[in-house]
Amino acid sequence: MNTGIIGVGSMGGMLARAFLRSGALAAEDLWVANRSQAKLEVLTAAHEGLHIASARQIAERCDLIFLCVGDADMAGLLAEMESELSSERLLLTTSGRIPLPSLEARVPCRVARLIPSITQEIGAGIALLTYGSRATGEDRALLEGLLARIGRPVVIPETLARPAIGLASGGPALLAYVLQTMAEEAVRSNSDLTPELARQLVLETAGATLRLVSEARMTTAEIIRRVALPGGMTELAIEILSRFLPQAWQCMFRETSQRAKST
Repeated sequence: MNTGIIGVGSMGGMLARAFLRSGALAAEDLWVANRSQAKLEVLTAAHEGLHIASARQIAERCDLIFLCVGDADMAGLLAEMESELSSERLLLTTSGRIPLPSLEARVPCRVARLIPSITQEIGAGIALLTYGSRATGEDRALLEGLLARIGRPVVIPETLARPAIGLASGGPALLAYVLQTMAEEAVRSNSDLTPELARQLVLETAGATLRLVSEARMTTAEIIRRVALPGGMTELAIEILSRFLPQAWQCMFRETSQRAKST
């Protein structure tokens, strides 16, 4: 089946590489379009047989289309594609802001939303899916089978889009920031600790902790209980974090939700 990706920037380019690397798609079955020719050249140089096309050509030739562009470009691209879109096409948007009913009212094809994660670069992590009202059982089987090759698809209702995006798609950046600031503040508190050593300690500990969860089947609560012994320094550290961290997360989820509703 011919598949098209319109927009091969950070998100679309990652999806193209992940699909091709995993073997989920063959290069000769993939069509790509992008405003920047340079990004297309980089992609096609690494994957021989890939087709370069316009958005309209992709709408004409592809049954499955990933629309990976910013909200500001969406209306213009849909106008360019609309004469070629039909009920036989399945169109996925990676925009978290455009309601699917609004997109369905704009196009005749079946629609869905995909919110991938940067972790699909390594064939892991959650890929969020929300289906429009016209999506069929065959569409669901196709998309979930395809995405299972590069991560773990999780289907959510549109009402859960904002918190789920924050946890799954934004999560890698949020967790990376927590680890980064943990190492930075440890260095500031002790001039003998080098940034390189602090980074090594934090990143290797984070990786090993995730392995405890995934391989040893330990819960996060169990890890805290076993490490933060009564009267110890880790227990004190947890008490300090509990004064600020829950409130910071609460503020983050509240304000991002408010901004999403206002745009």
